[in-house]
Amino acid sequence: MLTKLFSSQVRVKILKTLVMHDNKSFSVADIAVLTSSIVRSISKEIIKLVEEGAVIEETKDTEVNKKNVKVKHYRVNKNFLIFEEIKSIFLKLQVVDLDNFKEKISKLGNINYVLLTGNFVGNSKVKVDLLVVGQAPQKKLEGFVKEFQKKMGWEINWAHMDLAEYDYRRQVGDMFLFDILSGKKIEIYAKFI
Repeated sequence: MLTKLFSSQVRVKILKTLVMHDNKSFSVADIAVLTSSIVRSISKEIIKLVEEGAVIEETKDTEVNKKNVKVKHYRVNKNFLIFEEIKSIFLKLQVVDLDNFKEKISKLGNINYVLLTGNFVGNSKVKVDLLVVGQAPQKKLEGFVKEFQKKMGWEINWAHMDLAEYDYRRQVGDMFLFDILSGKKIEIYAKFI
């Protein structure tokens, strides 16, 4: 079983993408974009994951050039025997290289606080995976997140606010911020001076 799941780099990318977005389904083209892989490779490897039972194939109506066509979509099988263990492995592997992450983000500007939540901690109900508080040029932040997404192999939902906005939102009991701060999280960087 493990050999069939992890013997191909493309298969691992597919599995990681689907596991980290366990409430969504994707077409082969979507998965190819998210994993920076070739469509043909995705098509070939995803079949093996379906045969093993780790991935579920379903057909969805999609509009292409103003025509309704049926397109195969794929999602992770949450009832798969070792789904929770696989998800746990991917989550743990993502936080292994945090020192490098911390160093890079501190060089973006005057950063006060950074945390990972959402998919990084296995909570897909939180709207944000990465929160950055502080002063940094938007273009630099966007470039950093884009590079980080590429490394992770999935789309990261992120939010940025300056320290004044963060303080204001905390004072007024902003629900968006409350949900992030009260839930499970990994604090990467904290410099409130």
